[in-house]
Amino acid sequence: MSGKTDTLSGLMQALMPYPGRSNHVLRALVSCTAVVIISQSLQVPLLALSLITVFFVTQTNVVVTKLTGLFFILGSTAAIAVSLLILKITWDVPFLRIMAAFSVFFASVFLMRTSRIGVIFFVVAIVAIYTQSLVDSTPDADLLVRGILWVWVAVNYPIAVTLLVNTLLMPAEPHKQLMAAIDRQLALVIRQLDPAAANARRTDDANRAGSDAQSLYRLLRYAAMRDTTGEFNDNNPLALVTMVCELRAASCQLPEYLTGEHNVTSARRLQEALRHVQAMAHGGQPLTTATDAPADSEYPPLNLMWRILHAAPQQQDASGAKADSRQAAAAAPFLIDDAFSNPRYVIFALKTLLSAVLCYLFYTATDWAGIHTIMLSCLIVAQPGLGNTQRKIILRFTGAAIGSLLALIAIVFITPHVDSLFGLLGIVLPILAISSWISAGPERISYAGIQIMFTFSLAVLESFGPVVNLTEVRDRLVGIILGIAVAGIVHATISPEREGEIMLSRLAKLIDSLKNWLHSPAEHQQGRTPAFMALTECEDLAARVALEPSWRSAEGTHDALLQKGHEILNIVKNMLIETDKLAFSMEKVAADPSSEIRQQAMAIVSQYERNLALIQRILSGDADPVAGDDVVYPPLAPALPAPFRESALALEESQRHFFDLAIDRGAAV
Repeated sequence: MSGKTDTLSGLMQALMPYPGRSNHVLRALVSCTAVVIISQSLQVPLLALSLITVFFVTQTNVVVTKLTGLFFILGSTAAIAVSLLILKITWDVPFLRIMAAFSVFFASVFLMRTSRIGVIFFVVAIVAIYTQSLVDSTPDADLLVRGILWVWVAVNYPIAVTLLVNTLLMPAEPHKQLMAAIDRQLALVIRQLDPAAANARRTDDANRAGSDAQSLYRLLRYAAMRDTTGEFNDNNPLALVTMVCELRAASCQLPEYLTGEHNVTSARRLQEALRHVQAMAHGGQPLTTATDAPADSEYPPLNLMWRILHAAPQQQDASGAKADSRQAAAAAPFLIDDAFSNPRYVIFALKTLLSAVLCYLFYTATDWAGIHTIMLSCLIVAQPGLGNTQRKIILRFTGAAIGSLLALIAIVFITPHVDSLFGLLGIVLPILAISSWISAGPERISYAGIQIMFTFSLAVLESFGPVVNLTEVRDRLVGIILGIAVAGIVHATISPEREGEIMLSRLAKLIDSLKNWLHSPAEHQQGRTPAFMALTECEDLAARVALEPSWRSAEGTHDALLQKGHEILNIVKNMLIETDKLAFSMEKVAADPSSEIRQQAMAIVSQYERNLALIQRILSGDADPVAGDDVVYPPLAPALPAPFRESALALEESQRHFFDLAIDRGAAV
């Protein structure tokens, strides 16, 4: 029951509004309205293809929208040119035509995984496989060429409309989005410094802080790409973003209750200082500190926030700190580093090709023209990682089922009473709005919105009059179901690309980064934000790993750890939090006047560091699990400060939990 409740809660959370979502939906809706009016008025075929192009090209801001539009134009043009060339050379030799098309398909899928501009090759692969269904259903060469050229028109004119809407009418500027995000995160930090905001501090965690940092750095990259004059970089936005991320990472470790007159005063003064930073950020002014830092409080995260705030102006003014943020947008190599050395990319392309070939054989053997979506499904659901593929399968099926149901209701009960273009818009726009809202959501639901729109449009908008034949709705849904079934079986049974190993490897790197926190305050402060961001990435990986089929039993101790991926992730998350707290406590102990206390604390943290190193080797597969009782845990002297002992005991408990889990899984194999 709890699993279903969590799923429903996650779905409701994914459908909630967030800053910029309404603007995204409005931009997509305006573009789709213009495309529907133009296509219906001028009778441009393939309206569903035009609408899905609008959905793909409409992105979070104008920079990504322009890049996506450019890639789609290049990809569709290259795809049409290659398809026409293949048909011209191999028209009289069907076997050679099929082999050439599938060769282009294989190369495109391989480059889709290994190149920096994979979206171009995704379009090429889609068109290469789609034209084969056109050849089988349109034996006349002249009609076939016209149909293929109409594909180019149906893809590219909506891109022009979308770019016009997103660039001139309703631009979403990444610089404004970045400053708004900075303002929101500073407001969140200010709110958490309120002594009365105990609930906000209790519900905050490292994962949310890491996600917030990721969004800021992503927007910084887009803003730098948009900047052509250099004015944006003059104020060194990288220093501002880094400061906000570090403040956000520190705020998630504030205690639930802020007590003590001096501590409360320090928190309120910090609130005022951060409001001053907000005002300077709004005005584009260099950072300055309007308030002197008070004496250290009892809460190390609060002291760290003061240090971050006072170090920011020096970092911004330093000659070496003014790193050009546009370097983030520097040109990268065309192919990723291990494109040819890593066999997983070739295997992925071969599996996708195999599923497409099997579906094509079924499509031609049954002579069932209505299920041409069977081959497209094989490419659409093919994703890096088995969990990603399973999620895409679920979203495609769910979206297709909902879209088909909506189309059936519209065709049977509504369209017979519609006799004008505005009446048609009255039917279509609510569906497009709902679909756009879903597609603008997080990745775990976004494709379902695109699929709802596409399935509905295929059934309702493909003709220029009332739809009277319901078999097309049935056939396309059958094609989608058969395609995702074949693709799912192929990807799950032939060399499945599981991501559990990747998750363990990243967790091992995360643990490795924690080892130096306990004896180096500088590394602790500098490493907190990257560690929280890495934790967020591991959380995303774990969500995909949870979708991987578990009917294959794991063999070996290290594989057994993969079966407990979520438990291990939670343990590592606890280790991160407790190591962070212990590092804060260690900073206070290091200032203790008693050398004996300092030496005892150093000996204790050194042993915990050795335990972390062993955990890192186990996660990497370089060491066998050992029982928690066989690991050395240092005794905690009563003379040590209470916060230090509490943090040390909590870290010890999380380490024991990991070793016990690891040895239990190893013994069970």
